[in-house]
Amino acid sequence: MCELLGLSFNKQIRPKISFVAFRRRARYNPHGWGIAFYPNPDSFAAFILKEAIPGHKSELAAFLSRYPNIRSRIFICHVRRATKGGLSYRNTHPFARELFGREYVFAHNGTVNEGRIPQPSRFKPMGNSDSERIFCYLLDRIYERGIRSWSREDFDWLHGLLMEIDMYGTLNIMMSDGEHLFCYTDADGYNTLCYIRREPPYLRIKLRDLDWEIDLNLEKSHDQRGYIVATYPLTNEQWTSLSPGELIVFKDGEMIYRSHREEAFKPTQIDIDILRIIRRSPHRVPLRQIVNRLKTRYTKQKIKHHIKLLLCYGYIRQDRRDRVPWHSLQATFYTHPRKRKEIDILIV
Repeated sequence: MCELLGLSFNKQIRPKISFVAFRRRARYNPHGWGIAFYPNPDSFAAFILKEAIPGHKSELAAFLSRYPNIRSRIFICHVRRATKGGLSYRNTHPFARELFGREYVFAHNGTVNEGRIPQPSRFKPMGNSDSERIFCYLLDRIYERGIRSWSREDFDWLHGLLMEIDMYGTLNIMMSDGEHLFCYTDADGYNTLCYIRREPPYLRIKLRDLDWEIDLNLEKSHDQRGYIVATYPLTNEQWTSLSPGELIVFKDGEMIYRSHREEAFKPTQIDIDILRIIRRSPHRVPLRQIVNRLKTRYTKQKIKHHIKLLLCYGYIRQDRRDRVPWHSLQATFYTHPRKRKEIDILIV
């Protein structure tokens, strides 16, 4: 199991407290550590430091926790417990590649069957980890789409792509282009990411893995605000978990996109009709069958939209044996076991 840490703030910060707390997590993830950030606020060039050794034993990591001049608006940190790929620098996260004049950085927690991920064509992995292959494949697709400036439609597209990759394993990722921090958490709830908002008035907090209390008013300036995202809460504060399968995007310390709506999901009649077909079938149900059953009442486009909503909110899952994306007519679905009691009440 690996762990992730990401920060997005409105001003350049020095993440001393977060880095110290996160470095302690390397005791449980001893196969490498890394940190990526953007030291120049007017540039999209990343700076990466990483080693294929335990972070809590690293002299370099210890130095970083004390060094005052490491500042950035965006940070991505990773401590590794290897599941695929050998213990080497080239397999240590975060990874980086240049695209359209920006240096993208990427870190992954989970395990994906990389044989199900298409071979990247433009961007080639240097190591042999599933994580770097996912990163290169994502960049290939971003290049093909020609994204030089991200829009909400692009965020929606990226969410759909991450959902497709998530079919083939467990996927928690953090990625940045120097402007945005992208955070996606696994659709099955594996090591779900969580976040906390930092803004004045600051509180006195306690680090979870250390007997150490900190008055944030002494550490933060009152014009700093932003978010910290981590695999597990680092402090005794009230952290908020991402919903399974959710993508959140941050920019300048603000949350600018969520794939899942803020309000509670309330199934409409079309959602209930779809759930009824899937729940009452003894086998996985192809999207083609759902469309054929409901085409006299709803358009194919509307049915696909609600299939995506039901996937996002965890009511249904796509069969991992599928070799097609969720929106293909050959894609097959079943109801999520944790939601079946609720579904049975809805479809009566």
